[in-house]
Amino acid sequence: MNHSEGIKHIKSIKIRWICSGLFSAVFLAISISLLGLSVWNSISPVSYWFILPISLLISIGLIQIFKLSKISEDDVSRLLDQTYPQLEESFSLVLKNSEKLNALEKLQIEKIKNEMQRIQAPALIYKRLKISALFLVISILVSIVISSLDVATLNNSIVIENQAKPSIPDKILPEISSIKLKIIPPVYTTRNTRVQQQFSATVEDGALLEWLIETSKPASKIKFIFNDKEKIKLRSVNKSGTQWAVSKTIKQPGFYQVELDGKLSELYKLETIKDEAAVIRIITPKQYSTIDFGEPQKTTLQVQINDDYGINDTYISATISSGKGESVKFKEQVIRFNESMNGKQEYKLQKTIDLPKLGMVPGDELYFYINVTDSRKQQSRSDIYIVSIQDTAKLMSMDGMLGGINLVPEYFRSQRQIIIDTEKILKDKNSISEEEFKNRSNNLGIDQKLLRLRYGKFLGEETDEEIGEEHQETTAAEESAAFGNAEKMMDAYAHKHDIAEDATFFEPELKAQLKATLTEMWKSELRLRTYKPVEALPFEYKALRLLKDLQQKSRAYVSKTALKTPAIKAEKRLSAELDKIIQPSVERTILKSQNQNALKKSTSIIAKLKEGKKLNQSEYSILQEANRTLVAKASAQPVGYLKALVIMRKILSKSGNEMVSFGELSTLEAALQSMIKNEVKTPQATTAAPKTSLSTEYFNRLKRQQP
Repeated sequence: MNHSEGIKHIKSIKIRWICSGLFSAVFLAISISLLGLSVWNSISPVSYWFILPISLLISIGLIQIFKLSKISEDDVSRLLDQTYPQLEESFSLVLKNSEKLNALEKLQIEKIKNEMQRIQAPALIYKRLKISALFLVISILVSIVISSLDVATLNNSIVIENQAKPSIPDKILPEISSIKLKIIPPVYTTRNTRVQQQFSATVEDGALLEWLIETSKPASKIKFIFNDKEKIKLRSVNKSGTQWAVSKTIKQPGFYQVELDGKLSELYKLETIKDEAAVIRIITPKQYSTIDFGEPQKTTLQVQINDDYGINDTYISATISSGKGESVKFKEQVIRFNESMNGKQEYKLQKTIDLPKLGMVPGDELYFYINVTDSRKQQSRSDIYIVSIQDTAKLMSMDGMLGGINLVPEYFRSQRQIIIDTEKILKDKNSISEEEFKNRSNNLGIDQKLLRLRYGKFLGEETDEEIGEEHQETTAAEESAAFGNAEKMMDAYAHKHDIAEDATFFEPELKAQLKATLTEMWKSELRLRTYKPVEALPFEYKALRLLKDLQQKSRAYVSKTALKTPAIKAEKRLSAELDKIIQPSVERTILKSQNQNALKKSTSIIAKLKEGKKLNQSEYSILQEANRTLVAKASAQPVGYLKALVIMRKILSKSGNEMVSFGELSTLEAALQSMIKNEVKTPQATTAAPKTSLSTEYFNRLKRQQP
């Protein structure tokens, strides 16, 4: 093989390698498209012609991933050298210009010339093609299996079994040969239409129900009776009168029965699934948070929102409060999250709010809440959260220290003086020597230590030991080790005079805040002693804020509360329509005394039936009265009382006394007892004459003393 033949052979292998990659990409694209369309078609019908454009797009993507356009002759020569050891890694010499080869390279080509003529294209270039072809065959088989299964019907049957399975087995009239109930959920649920073969159903609030009943013989009329009140006639679908249909939107739970030519069926349950309001959980920040001096003036908001059907919109309603007294100003604005809402049931949102960009300055407060709109246009909102920027000028002032009860007020001025001196050191840093700067910083650290020890006396700490972060970590480890120890638990509430820290009059909350103040002083002292007053300044300000908070805790105040006002309809404003404005009223269900007595008497009648005794006419009348009350209860709560209503009607039929079992009588008795327990007592006027215990006792003593 001469030089030109070698180059021609390399180009031939390169073309085979590229073609193998192209066919591999096409096979994989067809496999992925075929599987996707098969699953899609099982859920919703779709044309398989879509496989062509989808496969084309996937093929282009795979070609870019395989990097077929970057395969070169050098890659082919390296592959041949790695595949065939007899080439002695010299096949790449063929690609070089024969005139530029040295003597040794020419001898090497002559040596492997015979081997070069015998080599074929490596099998490695066809490996990807074989795998993709196998994947295509498997995808075709899987698509055939998916097409043979009615996945959509299977899903609907699962939904019906899980959601619409009646608690009471349906017993249909003998004249009804089949029942088909089509449930069309409301749009806000985004659920698919489902079909079931039974009367009892559990449906979404506002769902449309379409019944199609087929009778074994022609019927003259069929009615549905809802809650023993509303009657709806079914329309005949065919001329023979064997198919009947009707539709109704269900907005509240209840029960119904079928009346076919005067013959009544069993009671069937209709249960509704209410659309719950969205649940908003704000993870960060805390409901009341303060940004201290030196901290970034930003707040990161992390929110988790859940809804049973879907969320359409959410935003942050923010109000900025600036100024004080009568000159306070409020500015409202809406802040949107970066994520867009597309109807999912759960969102985890995050938003970093830059407070200066909102126009906030130290001393301002940010009030915000989260507003959520679900797929049914129901609005929910969270509690109000408050973020404030600490005003260092106000913090350094002496306002508010003249009134109220002061907690060692002489020490407040010391902490303020430390802050003033620290800022003065930073201001004079460039005009003084380094040695003087370190001396002044160290002296301030000593002053901070003395102040910390003075406050430590209030907690029984006479020395500077067990102060700071290390002490907190040790305490946390001890508390973790003593978890479940009854003696340790009692120590938190006992007043022990032999322990210095517990022998104080401070509440646990005040002691915890005072400890936090000492920790901030310790951090400030550490940085002052290491000549870092810039880093110490934030801890000094925080210690001062905690001290002022301690002073404010000794005063009585009313905390801010959130006010949730109803949404104002723009079209109703200034319309002067006052007909909807009525006095507020509180609704409560109070059973009439006659019904209450009937329920109480009916329980004794049920006990009589348990003993196998027969009932007289007056007892049947009492059960009739209790039945009317039970009907109203079953209409509102069919799940809990419909079975009891069926048993009551079986008893009232008189002909079916023998069919009522002991267990059914116990079920009915339990339902009646539950209704009696829920009875609301009404105020009753006292009939006895006004007497006092003192006058009664005096009268009784007089009677005893009579001879």
